[in-house]
Amino acid sequence: MSTALLSGVIERTTTEMGNTWIIGFISLLAISATWSLETVTRSENFHLGHEVILTCCNKTWNEMIYTIWKIDRGGTVCQISSGVNDQPLDSCNDGKVMLNTTSGESYLRIPEFSISDEGFYYCESVYRGGSNSANIKVSVIVAPPTLSASLEWEGSKRVAVCLAEGGKPAASISWRNTWNSTSTTAGTIKTIQNQDGSYSVERRLVLPDVIPMGNLTCDVRHPSWVEVHTVTLPIPEGASIPWLHVIISVVTISVIMATLGGLYFTQKHLCRISPATPSESKAPHSQDYVEEVEPYASYVQRVNSIYNSSADLFT
Repeated sequence: MSTALLSGVIERTTTEMGNTWIIGFISLLAISATWSLETVTRSENFHLGHEVILTCCNKTWNEMIYTIWKIDRGGTVCQISSGVNDQPLDSCNDGKVMLNTTSGESYLRIPEFSISDEGFYYCESVYRGGSNSANIKVSVIVAPPTLSASLEWEGSKRVAVCLAEGGKPAASISWRNTWNSTSTTAGTIKTIQNQDGSYSVERRLVLPDVIPMGNLTCDVRHPSWVEVHTVTLPIPEGASIPWLHVIISVVTISVIMATLGGLYFTQKHLCRISPATPSESKAPHSQDYVEEVEPYASYVQRVNSIYNSSADLFT
């Protein structure tokens, strides 16, 4: 083979190899761009004791390369995974299992959902042509077992209080009335997390001083309910009740002040009267005693007359 012909073959071969590398590199970039999808984040709530199905993607098993579930429950992480050329892995060992639907889609099954199954579930699925990943916050859903409404006093103001206790997630509370007041959406709301992870929600509404007699309705909404639950709070007759409280307070204070004033003046008057001394108390008895004593001259005269009378008898 001539030198010129050999040089032409080498040049064509080099060019073809270069094109092949370029095509391969472009294909790799395309695949990387397809696989570098953003992770989807979502939250899902489930009832205690129910079966739970979690899906990562809608690809069928014949398209899948592998699927990994990493489960973080309060800092403890375990993994469930399966792949085409890999043996299934389960480090959770608590009943969770990866299964396929009749159409071949993969999902994670929790047979009986409990409090210990709450946590963050991270899944990653790689299939022919792309990948998919998701962060799922899994929580228990508990309807508030206790709903109540009451009427309280804050100074001279009446306050309607609605309470939804023990729900998870927290319930939503609003007030409705019969006098078309715009204050139903106002009021203060307080949410407290209980030790068991549930929530207690309290909504307070300050009522106007003058309102017609009627009912105030507390509306409670929760993801576990299809319909809104209501609690009715009767409003007692007598819009001037706050003034009655003021009058009673004023009268009570006046009576207390009058009683204390009377006691003070009585004690002050008694202190002005000093008790009699022993010598003064005995003085009248001495004077009476002196007045009762017969004078000495009369006594002597009476004795002498008696003596003379006796002498006459013997003579």
